[in-house]
Amino acid sequence: MANVTIYDIAKKCKVSPSTVSKVINNYQAIPEKTKKRVLKTMREMNYIPNVGAKSLSKHSSRNIGVLAYFGMNISPFKHALFTDILDSAQSDLNTQGYDLLFISHNVDGKDGTFLENCISRSVAGTVLFGDMSNEEIKEVIDSPIPSVAFDYYGESVTGVCSNNFDQMKELTKHLISLGHKKIVFVHGEESVVSKQRIDGFKAAMAEAGIPLRNDSLVESRYLDFDSVRNITHNILHRINPPTAIMYPDDISAIIGLNVIHEAGLSCPHDISVTGFDGLAVSQLVMPHLTTVKQDTAKIGKALAKALIDIIEKKEKTPEKIIIRSTLLIGESTGPAKE
Repeated sequence: MANVTIYDIAKKCKVSPSTVSKVINNYQAIPEKTKKRVLKTMREMNYIPNVGAKSLSKHSSRNIGVLAYFGMNISPFKHALFTDILDSAQSDLNTQGYDLLFISHNVDGKDGTFLENCISRSVAGTVLFGDMSNEEIKEVIDSPIPSVAFDYYGESVTGVCSNNFDQMKELTKHLISLGHKKIVFVHGEESVVSKQRIDGFKAAMAEAGIPLRNDSLVESRYLDFDSVRNITHNILHRINPPTAIMYPDDISAIIGLNVIHEAGLSCPHDISVTGFDGLAVSQLVMPHLTTVKQDTAKIGKALAKALIDIIEKKEKTPEKIIIRSTLLIGESTGPAKE
C-alpha cells in the first residue's frame, strides 16, 4: 500500500497515533501484545518508519509546534494576551535555534488531529494554550512529545501560570475598599483558572463579611463578545443592579464599558468596572481600566526555557511555574454609588 502513515496503522489497530509512535520508538511502557499487533500491521501494510516519526524521541527537529484551542471558530490570534506571550516565547526560542510552527488540522491536505499534525511536522516540542480539557489537546499532552502549557495545572506537563487566586482577591478587595458591596463577577467557562478566580472573589467577599447573592456570579463563554454584551445588558436591567462589574479579561471589560455608555450610564460614577490581563489597550480606552496585568514577557520566557530544558534533557519532572501579576488601578473604579 502506497503512502501508508502511522494514522493508517493506528486506525487499523484501533489505537492512537501516539501509541504507534511509541512502538516505532521502542517505548518500554507499551504492552507487549499491543506492540506485536502494531508491528504485525506495519509489516502487512508495508509501512516504513520515516525520520519525521522517529524525531519524536530523538528531537532532531528544531521546530516547535504552537497549539491554541479556545473553542470552535475562535481565532487565538485575535487575543492579545496569547500573542504577547507568544512573542516573548518566540524571541527566546529563536535565540536557541528553534523555529515556531502553528499547528492546525491540516495533515498532508487532509483533516487530521493536532497530534497527527505534530507528528507529520516532526516537531521537537509544543507550546499549548487555551482549553486543556479539549480531547485533541489532551492527546498531545499524553503523547511522548515534550510540551509546556500556559494556565495548565495538571501533572502531565509543565504549566506556567499567573497567581490568579491572589490577584482576583486583591482586585475584589480594591472594590470593597471603595464601598462596593453589590459586586457581580462575570467569569469564564468552567476551568481551573476560572475556579481560582471565583475562589479569590469569594474569599475577599467573605473576609469583608459581604454575603454573596444568587446572581453575584455569572458565567460567560470565553472570548464570546456577543455573550458578554448580552450578559452586561441583562445585569444593568436588574431590579437591584450592582455597583460594580468584574470581567474575566480586558476586552470583555471594554465591551462592558460600551454597553454601560449605551445605557446612558457613566463609569465609574454610576458603576465601576474591572478587567483582567493588563493588555496595552486597557490603558488606551477612557476611562483607563482597573485591571490585573499578567507579566506576558516573563510568562513567555518561562515557557521557552522550560520547553528547551525538557527537550535537552535538563528537566524531566513536570512542574507548576507561577509568575506574579500586578494590580493596575485605573479610572474605571470609583466610590460606590449610594
